[in-house]
Amino acid sequence: MPSPRIVRRAGPDPGAHWPESIPPLLRRVYASRGAGTPELARPRLAELLPPDAMQGLDAATALLQQAIANDRHIVVVGDFDCDGATACATGVRGLRMLGARHVSHAVPNRMVHGYGLSPALVDELAALQPDLLLTVDHGIACHAGIEAARARGWQVVVTDHHLPGPRLPDADAIVNPNLPGDAFPSKALAGVGVVFYLLLALRQKLYGDHPDRPDQAAAIRASTPQAARPDLTALLDLVAVGTVADPVPLDANNRRLVSAGLRRLRAGHGCAGLQALIELCGRDARRLTAADIGFAIAPRLNAAGRLEDMAPGHRVPAQRRREPCA
Repeated sequence: MPSPRIVRRAGPDPGAHWPESIPPLLRRVYASRGAGTPELARPRLAELLPPDAMQGLDAATALLQQAIANDRHIVVVGDFDCDGATACATGVRGLRMLGARHVSHAVPNRMVHGYGLSPALVDELAALQPDLLLTVDHGIACHAGIEAARARGWQVVVTDHHLPGPRLPDADAIVNPNLPGDAFPSKALAGVGVVFYLLLALRQKLYGDHPDRPDQAAAIRASTPQAARPDLTALLDLVAVGTVADPVPLDANNRRLVSAGLRRLRAGHGCAGLQALIELCGRDARRLTAADIGFAIAPRLNAAGRLEDMAPGHRVPAQRRREPCA
């Protein structure tokens, strides 16, 4: 029997742009994991790409600003996987942080409604009497559902990251970094990342300097209980889980989001539902890694939508429904 032989596979070249303080072996490890530069190896939230270049944000934030100012009913429509659930929770909580007082959510049951915002789901949502639907992690292919919703007089804002087809749905606004001609540099955002960017842009519109709408911004600021700008980094635990769970590349921008979210979870600042899942999985939150999310936390969230219904109590009256990932 021939003796075993160790064969070393050539890894990617780590390059020569590393500081001398990083040992060569660690440089090769970083490069093999797709972090071939110091910026990727040590992502900083302060370097997160700004939302300015993302197409559709102006229209979407204008509609949401108006809905918040007029106390309209916003329904966040999620999806039945982990990215969709965390995106739904991010949207609901973020809108409430930004002053929305009438926010509900809905999650389709794949066996009853099919995928996404379908006409069947729109019929059921009529009981909620929404004024505006915000889709998260879907919508770019939901032509019939969006048409049915707008026929009822509802506004529809789509946030999605899936590749669009040859024809876009007739929504009031669409935010998707993969739209043709969109100039946002990172095309790898998950659905939860897209809605997080929408919230960042909405916060900028509500609390930033907008000389064209100073009266509206002042009115909304005065009606919001927080005196200071809401800290949306509190949502990054959900953003991290949804981003790792979805098959999107961990490019530089996604690494910044995931790294910041992991820091929150390790510090014990994650939402109650995620902290409970970490404990249920038998993981040590102080040493939580992306692998723990991908192989322990995310599958448990995915299982509900894959096997039965993502939203517990989905068929009971709307006022008794619980938030996903609460």
